[in-house]
Amino acid sequence: MGLSTFQKFAIAGGEAAKIVRETERKQMDGIKNALFKSIEDSVAPAAEYRQKHLLVKNKAKEDLQNIMNQFIPDDLDLTQTEKVAAAQALYAKHGYNPEKISEAYQDKVISSQKVGSKAYNTMAFLADEFQDIKAISNDMDIDKISTIIAQNKVGAAPTGFDTAMQLVKTMPQSRGLVTDPINVSDVGAKAKATLGLPEVVEGELPSIPMKPKYEHNKVLDEVQKYRLNESTIEKNKAALDKSNVWKVSDWRNNFKDLANAAREQSTLKYTIIPLPNGTFDFQFPGGEENLKEKREVERNAIRNFVSGAVSVKKENNPDFIQVVSGVAANAQPLPTPPKETQYVPGMLYQQGKYKFIYGGKRIGKDGKAENIIIDIMPEYIK
Repeated sequence: MGLSTFQKFAIAGGEAAKIVRETERKQMDGIKNALFKSIEDSVAPAAEYRQKHLLVKNKAKEDLQNIMNQFIPDDLDLTQTEKVAAAQALYAKHGYNPEKISEAYQDKVISSQKVGSKAYNTMAFLADEFQDIKAISNDMDIDKISTIIAQNKVGAAPTGFDTAMQLVKTMPQSRGLVTDPINVSDVGAKAKATLGLPEVVEGELPSIPMKPKYEHNKVLDEVQKYRLNESTIEKNKAALDKSNVWKVSDWRNNFKDLANAAREQSTLKYTIIPLPNGTFDFQFPGGEENLKEKREVERNAIRNFVSGAVSVKKENNPDFIQVVSGVAANAQPLPTPPKETQYVPGMLYQQGKYKFIYGGKRIGKDGKAENIIIDIMPEYIK
């Protein structure tokens, strides 16, 4: 007896379902394998990134808290988040190294003591470091700022898993006619959560205006090293008594004597090189330390030269200005210090393209102290 029409359709339907099921099974197996491979390949990079990120973040968080405890006093009337921003600004300025902050503070304490003051404190240090610390505005807490620091240092999290998920989603997927489909997005999201990648914090670190670094203590050490001895001072004073009749050549010879006195304080051998403008330069042996000492010799030769001219009120003499501008053209100036009290009389400074020598102070006709500023002639500024 033959099969009924219904039986024939049932058998055909069963065969079709079997084919569909097999097709869907193969598709799901492909998707599962791709998912498992993506997860497996992402575990190690994610763990490495997570560890690096956590170490940097925890270190930053600890450092910021210590900086606040040591350098940001409560009597500044800053909110907690503003204190965090101030600590972060100090942290960044000194290369994310708390020891550098402590060194900068100690440097300024010692500088203050060298000029006879023992009153330097944390508030004075903050005034030297910040343009206006009380103007800080910030609403990010220490955790967010520490996270951003970690993101900036460690970089973005590995993106291999996300890329793999996008590729998996492009694979042929059944509509689940006879089997339950795989929700790739749901599985991917759950798998990514198990990787434990840190949550990304949007935004940037607070931008806080800071004053430039200035190592005043080193400047004072340099000045003391090349200070003229008594005999040289007396000899120079006797020569300057005749400066009313000096010509350009006399000022050049005076500078040469003082430059030799400064050079003799160094430990380097030298060769004198005549220059086209009538002045001369010292040639020292090579090397960074030797170059540094050469620059100190140049600055202090100028300092002693200027101090002498100021002492006889000849700093505005055209011949003196010509000579000092010529020698200043070949010297490396110091950056302008943040406080007026840190200017060294006779020292060469530069602010932008403006090059000048601070001559010290003098009491004016009105009885008030006036700054003596000697501008370097524009044609000598490189």
